[in-house]
Parts: sequence; C-alpha cells; structure tokens
Amino acid sequence: MSREPALAFEGVRAGYGAADVLKGVSITVRPGEVVGLVGPNGCGKTTLVRVASRALKPSAGSIRVAGGDPYAMSSKEAARSVAVVPQDVIPAFPFDVLDFVLMGRAPYLSRWTGGGPEDWAKAREAMEAVGVQHLADRPMDELSGGERRRAVLAQALAQDAPVLLLDEPTTHLDIRHVVELHQVIRRLADERQVAVVAVLHDLTLAAALSDRLVAMAAGEIVADGQPEEVVTRSLLRTVYGVNADVEASAATGRPAVILGPPEQAIVPTGLRALVVGGAGRGAPLMRLLVERGVHLVAGVLHGSDTDVEVAERLDIEHVSVPAFSEIDEEAAAAWRRHAAAADLVVVCDPPVGPGNVRNLELALEAADQGKPLVLLDSIPIAERDFTGGRATELWRRLRDRATIAVSYDEVVAAISARLPTR
Repeated sequence: MSREPALAFEGVRAGYGAADVLKGVSITVRPGEVVGLVGPNGCGKTTLVRVASRALKPSAGSIRVAGGDPYAMSSKEAARSVAVVPQDVIPAFPFDVLDFVLMGRAPYLSRWTGGGPEDWAKAREAMEAVGVQHLADRPMDELSGGERRRAVLAQALAQDAPVLLLDEPTTHLDIRHVVELHQVIRRLADERQVAVVAVLHDLTLAAALSDRLVAMAAGEIVADGQPEEVVTRSLLRTVYGVNADVEASAATGRPAVILGPPEQAIVPTGLRALVVGGAGRGAPLMRLLVERGVHLVAGVLHGSDTDVEVAERLDIEHVSVPAFSEIDEEAAAAWRRHAAAADLVVVCDPPVGPGNVRNLELALEAADQGKPLVLLDSIPIAERDFTGGRATELWRRLRDRATIAVSYDEVVAAISARLPTR
C-alpha cells in the first residue's frame, strides 16, 4: 500500500451559511484502503463527502485528492481524481442504462466526441462488475431503486478515478446485492488500489466491509481505527445514545451490533406534523420525531423513495405517487387534508424536479392559510433545483413564512418548543 495518501483532510471546516458542520476535520485515506464513515444523522458525514467531491468549498483547512487541490483543478481534472455515488440520483431524462454509465467517461472526452472503443469497453466492464449488463437497453426511469443504485455505481466505476466516495451505497439494495457490492468494493481496493470512503449507517456492515472506521459526532472525528477499536458498547452509548451489545461475528470475525428492546415506550405527545421529504431527506427526521411521540403523516412521496420505506417501517401514514410521476390532484387533495389536521408542516430539503415541485406549492398554500411551517434548509436550493428556477422561487417565498433550521436537530428543537409541558 502506497505511503502517499489518496485523500487527505487537514483541519477542514465547512458548512452552510454561518454554521460550520465540519469543525476542523483531519483524515487520510491511502490507495487500496476502504474506510467506513459512520456516525449519527447530521454529524457531518455527507458534508465531508461533498467537500471531497468539490461540491462544497471548505472555509478553512486544506484538502488533497490524488496529490492535488481539487478546488484548484478544472472540473474535468477533478472528475478524473474522484468518483462519487450520492445518496440518490433522480435522472432528469430517461437515458438508457448503457448511455447513463457511459457518462462516467465524460472527464476523458472532448466536447466533440461521444466515446471511443476504450470508453465503451470501460462502461461495459463497469456494468458487469455490478451486475447491470443485462439492463443496458432499459431506461433509467424504469428501474427499481436497487437497479438504479447499481447503475449509478457502474457510472462511478467507469469514471476510473483513484478515489471513490460512496454516500450510503446500500440504500435500496437487497441482501444479495449488498454482498455483491462488498465484493466489488474489495476488488477495486485490492486490484486497482482505489481509495474508498463509504458513508454507512449499518455498523455491522461497516465493520465487515472496511479496513478502517472513522466515527463522527457533531462535526468532529471521535474515533478512528480498526473496526474492533471503533465499534464498541462505549461508542454506541456516547455517540448514538443507545445501549447495545457488540459481539464478534462468527462469519467475519468483525464486530456485530446486537440491539435489544427499547428501554422505554414512546409516549404520545398529541402533536401532529406533516413531513415533506423525498430522496431520503425525510427519513432521519421521521425517526427522530416518532421517538419523541409526535404523530406524523408523510407526503407526497414517490414509490421507490427511501422515505417511503422508512415511513412503512415506522408505521407512518403517507401520501405517495408512482416513481417518477408528477403529483396528481388526488395526492394533492390528500396532502391538503392531512395538512389541515396537522399542527404544523415540516419541509425537508430534497432535490426538486417536475415530479415533486408541487410539494413546495402545497406547502406555500398551507403557509398562506396560516399553517405554521418549519423549513430544513441545510443544502442550498440552487444545488437542488432541477425545475429551471421554479423551485428556487417557491423556496424563497417559503423562507419568508417559515421557521428556518439548518440541521435535523434544529428542526426537532423547533418542534419540541410546541410540545406541551409535562
């Protein structure tokens, strides 16, 4: 394994607006190393990925990727150095899978070429690596969540970069494809010496997959070491606030987390909230609010969305429409009924396209009718607007009427202020 880091953070501070999410983070990842990034929701894991991928410029500190400063590189140079698999991708157009994967070769092409034999070979090799070669002619918008996830991973592999960043890569994947993803990542690291950083929520999976784990809390690194050094009962208690057993897995020899029953039952508060999420942005908040006894309704969500899966697991009533479709009048009417019965509406900050922009219109309608509104505004709307400016206009008007929060914790605090005193 090379001595020179493929990715290095030194005292990096970064955030949104005046608030720092990363508070002096230092971390190195070497070629051929798989590093799992773990920690509770809102601790800065995704922000770290965004900084490393040149999507969020740090306010202080330095970052080196493949030996260079990504913020001093051209976009093509940076894309040759770092490949990213984000939490979710909503294709703007129904590209076939092969064409979508071939886009991963864009950093190597001139604007006048559509890819030569080597580029097509790289694309097909990447598709075979993740098992989507049989989907080559299928439109992206006809894939299941798991199939789409693997196609996005294939595009990143086709990019052939020395650093691979994975933000919750197992979302939507069944257990067989999780195992296959594990094998693909290990091959990349071992055979190609790719440096891999993977944001993971499942600590048992993270321990099995990673050479090293880095645990974060409140924007800082609180543990960095071998999986057995990081996944401990003490860390679970202090970082996650849960008591659980940690045992060595018989299959891997790595730590496995054994959860017990909840320590206390959830006490209903009587407060009702309508949560508007999408692309997994509502899931962490739904969990936090359910644990605090808030009665929730979610919507309008699309059928393959992570938020739908979480709502079903938490037994939260939700309004949904088929994947990639626009919000119709029936769903809008259900949204209005739930909003009328709710004490407040909470709007999260997912990507906004033609399919879900009506959620913002409905939220603005509710606010105009006097319904209290809380807005999660941690990701700038300019980075999430795929509507040609309509979402940005609506978001600006919502900000004028809402309580603004820049983290899930701030959303919870704003809602907790409305809870009756016990």
